[in-house]
Parts: sequence; C-alpha cells; structure tokens
Amino acid sequence: MSRMQDNTKSKYADLKPLAVLAAGMTGADIERLVRELRGRCRRQGVPLTWTALQKALLTGSNLPHSSVALPIAVHEIGHAIAYEELGVGTVETVRIGGQHGGETRTRLHVDVVQSEQGAMKLIGCLLAGRVAEMLIFGSALIGAGGADDSDLARATELTLKLETAFGTGEDMPLLYRPPANTAETLNYNPVLAAHVNSRLEVAETIARDLLANFPMLLAKLAARLAEQVVLEGEELRREIAAAKAGN
Repeated sequence: MSRMQDNTKSKYADLKPLAVLAAGMTGADIERLVRELRGRCRRQGVPLTWTALQKALLTGSNLPHSSVALPIAVHEIGHAIAYEELGVGTVETVRIGGQHGGETRTRLHVDVVQSEQGAMKLIGCLLAGRVAEMLIFGSALIGAGGADDSDLARATELTLKLETAFGTGEDMPLLYRPPANTAETLNYNPVLAAHVNSRLEVAETIARDLLANFPMLLAKLAARLAEQVVLEGEELRREIAAAKAGN
C-alpha cells in the first residue's frame, strides 16, 4: 500500500512543473492546447514529448515582450511579497504573461480584510506592484492602470467604499452612500476625491515601507520570474524567510 502511495506521489511530483506552467489556464484551454499539440506532432511524425508540451504551455502563456518582461516581473513580485508580509493572503503562483501581462494568484485571508486596517493593507497590496517598479527602476509602466480591473481601479474602488459605504469615512461615516459609478462620483465630488486620494497615498506608503526592506529580494526573484515565467508560492515564502534571516 505504501509503495502505491509513493508511486502516486512521484507521478504527481513529475507533473508539477507542467501544472505550475498551466496555472491560470482553464481546463478547456489546456485540453485545446494538448489536442492541437498532439495533432501537430502526429502530422510531423514525431512523438508528443514532455519538452514539446512544456514549450507549448510557455508559448500559450502570451509572454510579454523582452523589453518589459523584467519590469512586469518586478511588479508581480512586489504584489506577492506584500500579500505575504502584510498577512493579507497566501500566494499560490506568480507569473508573467497572460491577458494582463502578469498575475499573482492569491488565496485572500477574508478575516483579515474585515477591518479598516486590514482593508488598507489590501489596498497597499494592490498598489505594491507599481511601488516595486518605482523602487527598482525609479519609474513605473502604465500597466497598473488603464482598465476597470486594473490595480489602480480596484484600489480606488475599494478606497471609495471605505469612505462611502463601510462606515469608515472621514466625512459622515454613518451615511451609507455607495457610488453607482466610481469615476463620475470622484470627478464631481472633489472633497470626496481628496479623501480617497489621501487614503491611497497612505496605502502606497504601507507598501513602500514594506518593500523598501527587500530591494535585493525584489531584484533576485524578479530576474528568476522573468526567466522561468512562473514561480510557486512555496518558493517565494522560502526566499522571503531566507532574506529576513539575513541569508
């Protein structure tokens, strides 16, 4: 019985690198990729190999241009370190490529973000990618904004709710006034916009004060991510622990 269990564990361990590369893809995406690869190998008269599947997964990752791969990697590592060190979430994988250029998959600690302090830490995590770029390069790419599901949009929306709907606002906190449209609400209410921006600056400072302790780790893990495309959360946590221990 134990031998069968050991064999099963070994089999899953062998598949783990491919599973990590496939993180973020749907079952349908993976099925289509394997089907297309199998057909291509059949037409070429070559076997379907591990290397071919690995290459197909990397190609299907929609990798960023080499000129921006490292900044994107720095951005995602910034998110990842913030989630772990602020206690807001447990990172599962960090990757570059995909629809948004990069992604940090995280299991959010819902209990932590139930307080105003926890929500501010979450906003800090959302801004940590841009902060990491600023710390390493002195400037940031525009990818943190530009879309309704971007880091800046999500951070702004959550901050606005703290001011208008969660009972934590600076002005009339007991008044429940959830915004129908974030942009219009802020554009036509400069006082509220100033409160929201002030909170965002505080959250940005939370992220900056944290990441300023890890410049070498940021650079090291970003270079590794840019090369490997995907990092596992376990690896990230080991490196953070080593950095904090002074190794």
